[in-house]
Amino acid sequence: MSDKEASETFKFTQDFPPLRIREDFLKDIQKRVGGEYKLVILDNRGFVSCAELSRADRSSLIILGREEYASGGDFAKGFLHELGHSFGLRDECVNCLQRSSSGYPNCASSPEEAQKWWGGLVKKGGRVGFISGCCGNKNYIRPTIASLMNDFRRADDFGPVNEKYLRSELESLAEGEE
Repeated sequence: MSDKEASETFKFTQDFPPLRIREDFLKDIQKRVGGEYKLVILDNRGFVSCAELSRADRSSLIILGREEYASGGDFAKGFLHELGHSFGLRDECVNCLQRSSSGYPNCASSPEEAQKWWGGLVKKGGRVGFISGCCGNKNYIRPTIASLMNDFRRADDFGPVNEKYLRSELESLAEGEE
């Protein structure tokens, strides 16, 4: 795509997401792909990474600002974090810059909701619990202290609750293609 085509297709904004894309361009991708997709845009000079909170079976946008990541490992984990959003996972941080509402599977609005969603995964000495703070709200509850949805620089995986959810979503997609 030429610089002129790119400037006509992509517009940076102060909103969320910080990039608007021409609707006909998105529909053309969907037509070519033959279904829903995840559009990943790598911004080599950018410092902003984000993704639309979506579902596995819906199209959504993922933006990766390459300058945000100090190393290739951070970049890979940052990508997985944003991909998690595009599958429906919420941020599990207390001091998030971008606040959002609570929601299944990983950010409960109350201890009762958390118990209902992932209480069966809570075991003595295990990784799953009822941890205060999620989606920028200290009153919400998250399932783990460390996960890629909380602090991708320090975590090595999504955590048991998120991994169970992602596995279910991916299996559902695979069944839909048969």
